[in-house]
Amino acid sequence: METPTTTKFPAAATVPFPFESPYDVQRELMAAILDSLRQCQDKDEDEEINGGVGMAIRSALDEPKKRRAPIIMLESPTGTGKSLSLACASMAWLKYCESADIDELLPPKEDESAAQADSANSPNGFKAQSVSPSPTSLDNNNNPKVKKYDWIDAWQPPSRDDDQPMASSSQRTPTSHSPLPWETSQVTSQTQALSHQSEKVRSFAIENRAALHNELNGIRARLDRLVNIASFATNERTQNPNIREQERTLRENLVRSGVSSALAKERKLNRQLARFGKKNNGNKRRKTDSGSREEDEFLLESYHSDEEDRGRISSDSEEDDETALADLARSNTKNTESKSKRAQALSAKALLEGSNLDGSGYKNEPENNARTNNSWDKNTSNNLAVGAVDTGTGLRKVIYAARTHSQLSQFISELRRTHWGKDVKVVALGSRSLLCSNEDVLYSSKSHKKSSRRSEAEITEICLDMKKNKKVGPKRTSEGNEKVKRSQQKSCPYLASSEAISTLAMHSLVRPSDIEDMANLGKASHSCSYYASREALAAAEVVVLPYNTLLSPQARQSVGLSIKNALIVIDEAHNIPETLRNISSCQLSLPVAEAALSQLLLYGRKYSGRLAGRNVFYLGQIRRILLAMIKYLKRPPTANGDDPLKRKEMMAAVDLMFTLKLDNINLFSILRYLEKSRLSQKLLGFINHTASSVEDASNATPKEENADFTSKHISSMSIVETFLERLTGTSREGKVIVEWPSEELLTVMKNPTFRFVQIHSASQLDNVVEEAHAIILAGGTLRPFTHVAAELFGDDLDVMSAASNAEGLLAREYDLLPSRSSPIPSSLVQITSSLTTFTCGHVIPPSNVLTACLASGPTNKKLDFRHSSRSSNDMIDELGRTILNLCNAVPKGFVVFLPSYRYESQVFQRWRSTGLLSQIDKKKSIHREPKNSRDVEAALARYSDEASRTKTGALLFSVMGGKMSEGINFANDMARCVLVAGLPYPDITDPVLKEKMQSLDRECRNAGIGITGQAYYQNLCMRTVNQSVGRAIRHANDYAAIVLADFRYATDPRIWRGLPQWLRRGCSVPSQEDAAFGKVMNNVRSFFAEKK
Repeated sequence: METPTTTKFPAAATVPFPFESPYDVQRELMAAILDSLRQCQDKDEDEEINGGVGMAIRSALDEPKKRRAPIIMLESPTGTGKSLSLACASMAWLKYCESADIDELLPPKEDESAAQADSANSPNGFKAQSVSPSPTSLDNNNNPKVKKYDWIDAWQPPSRDDDQPMASSSQRTPTSHSPLPWETSQVTSQTQALSHQSEKVRSFAIENRAALHNELNGIRARLDRLVNIASFATNERTQNPNIREQERTLRENLVRSGVSSALAKERKLNRQLARFGKKNNGNKRRKTDSGSREEDEFLLESYHSDEEDRGRISSDSEEDDETALADLARSNTKNTESKSKRAQALSAKALLEGSNLDGSGYKNEPENNARTNNSWDKNTSNNLAVGAVDTGTGLRKVIYAARTHSQLSQFISELRRTHWGKDVKVVALGSRSLLCSNEDVLYSSKSHKKSSRRSEAEITEICLDMKKNKKVGPKRTSEGNEKVKRSQQKSCPYLASSEAISTLAMHSLVRPSDIEDMANLGKASHSCSYYASREALAAAEVVVLPYNTLLSPQARQSVGLSIKNALIVIDEAHNIPETLRNISSCQLSLPVAEAALSQLLLYGRKYSGRLAGRNVFYLGQIRRILLAMIKYLKRPPTANGDDPLKRKEMMAAVDLMFTLKLDNINLFSILRYLEKSRLSQKLLGFINHTASSVEDASNATPKEENADFTSKHISSMSIVETFLERLTGTSREGKVIVEWPSEELLTVMKNPTFRFVQIHSASQLDNVVEEAHAIILAGGTLRPFTHVAAELFGDDLDVMSAASNAEGLLAREYDLLPSRSSPIPSSLVQITSSLTTFTCGHVIPPSNVLTACLASGPTNKKLDFRHSSRSSNDMIDELGRTILNLCNAVPKGFVVFLPSYRYESQVFQRWRSTGLLSQIDKKKSIHREPKNSRDVEAALARYSDEASRTKTGALLFSVMGGKMSEGINFANDMARCVLVAGLPYPDITDPVLKEKMQSLDRECRNAGIGITGQAYYQNLCMRTVNQSVGRAIRHANDYAAIVLADFRYATDPRIWRGLPQWLRRGCSVPSQEDAAFGKVMNNVRSFFAEKK
């Protein structure tokens, strides 16, 4: 790898694109992204210059100034090539940063050094040394209004701490003065030391990145050679449609060979380690045989004060002995090899180690970093690293998040099409259920796999058990007998070798691999794909993952993902508010509270005589809280007069504390104690260690229908701690709902429960905004931008103001209804320092889409799908007759979206009884959206085959907001017509929704900016409609008819304005005559006649 050189920031016109003639909106979208990122970089550089020192050096001298990542909102309809544009622009930015990050750590030239020395001797010197005047003082030189005794404030005695500033900028005198000699020497020495450190970090990172680059290129060269040989042997060239499958098979063969080689080397090393380990085995055994020493590990330490270091977590690695022996074996190797030879001989684990790739581990050998620096802790990340990432986390990244597995796979497919598609290093993070290859874990019965597949909770529980058994082995009594059967102590064969997992991780980076590719590679190599994907994270340039992993700080920490200085791309971002609410919400059921109390009492009886006084005090406070909660949940609800029994109560957190008579307890002190003492971890270890009598019961497999199941790998006290933490928030952020089970809820909830629901989710995204370089929110239904801004950034007035201004401009210059002959702008972009907004029309011509509002059916009955009338037999029959008539006019595929799953069941039940269902089935074969997510792909394949292959086509019934209303591609003959029945308004009686609407009304009224609760309610409905409608048009040559079946579409202007601009283009609100059944049918027949 050559040393990177300074490059220019990419522009949309120069970004390599797979096609010679992309859509105009694709270039414009890339321009909006890159222009916004360029402005972000210029702003950061200006702040660094004004500060007098670079970002990396400033972060080493003092606490860096907190910045908020700029937000980029991109609304682009489905079918406009948005994913490919995102991939090209993101990769162009990333490749620029890879060079720029290295160049930033270059030592300054002689003229630059002289300039820095001059700046140190001038009033505009380094900010850290507080010898530069503030901007206000510079202005005061022109308008001298000096305080009489400013010189007293300006002078400070010399400090012995090199890292502490002498005075704040507000304390400096407006008149310049020469720095003292000790100040100049201090600045010079610190600059030289940091410059020397930067050069070491840079050189170390370049050397290890080159080693990884060479290793991957070697594997790629072998893969390409095998593909060429296979193609030549079978007379198949690159145009062959099976070339992708052929390459996948050869990759599996290569990784199988690589893992076999790694296992052979590991066996050889283990034989060498055995010689060193024989002498130490006896001592180790004697140390671990004492039961009292093991129990002492769970004893709480003395709790002193709140000034103790926070966030320090002791690490009891179970591989310490293996690491020590490995280091001892490596210490006997010859040291006469050159650095280049050592780099070539690095293990896969060392090549993938984050501290080697970001340069922060320059003080150690790469192999030592790989063996000792296995965990990243953001609280200790304060050293220099290339790209200003958290130390030990590797390369700067583009992180792409989406809701569904198909959306993640689609983005990786677009990455493969880019200029960098063959070499970009991609890691796809997924759940165990998607990546696990061990059939003993996935299925309870191998003979009936379809019906015996385990749930995610079951798979996780068994995986953790097997991972633990790999290290611990069967437990034995003092007589040497096993406590449990060996079958219950079974380990996972896919976790047998760490070197095999590292080798699999290396091969996964050879080509962009999605979840399916990663699972196949793991199955072929007989290694764990789940842990291999996590090990490859540091070396990845692009990470694709689901929403929950990105948005939860705990989830990111658990997989070892850092988002510091990364470009975050969130697709279908309209789902983010709901995802944040689900992540932030939590529940505490009666069995969990009782389990936490039982564990606490058992722990107290064991260690009562050995606990310090403060520990006893805080344990007593926690016991009091648990007792009050348990008593309240056991209280049967009572009736008030003629009102039925109240099975649900919603209250603010402070009201709950008063109700429980716990208002005199300081929850903040309790939470600080739980954090510092690590009581949850101590209790979990203690219970698992002592519960040998119920171990067989604890090994029982959890059932999916048990909603209150708690894993034995999760402490009940940690759930209590999470709930208490939520209670410390304001009433604006969330509410507590107390629920008691009723006969209707027994299938969903079996125990009384405290449930904290998040109302205001704006603050929940701060942890991402404060760490990322920039955040791109993309989607086809982001407008109005004020809605997204109010939900995600309601506390940021700059973002809210920019979103409001953007909507105002769009309303004036973009949303005006033009005639079909007058063109509208292809896109409109507005860039500010805090928010960039982009919106564009569709790439299809207006003649390729027919929008029809249908207010009445064939018998002239008004189509009214409001909750009060849609379930009547007359309305369901009229809907059936409407669909039956449209089947005669619509060719090929026909998709119908209904308001809810419950209504879909009512419709089919009624149509079966009347015979209408069989009449429709004679026209087009009927397909239904499956209830299980695992069956979606198979159902979609059956429908697609019949819709495109048969002459009559097929009819698919789906649900708005369901599994097939988002992220599914109904291109070409799969959806020549989409009918949307009704408007999917949320339940207005939902107390959480009512509280959210009232909160938005208060904020809009107080701040004078934002959206009202009624506007929020309307937007939720129309966004769901627009998502369903967007399934039909997928490319420029596609065409479809969109039928909106409900009289409200033709009578309510708010609903009509809520439709996408490209859908209502050239049309005003339809008249009642245009919405009549006969007129709509004639328009549909004419539309498809023109397309023949």
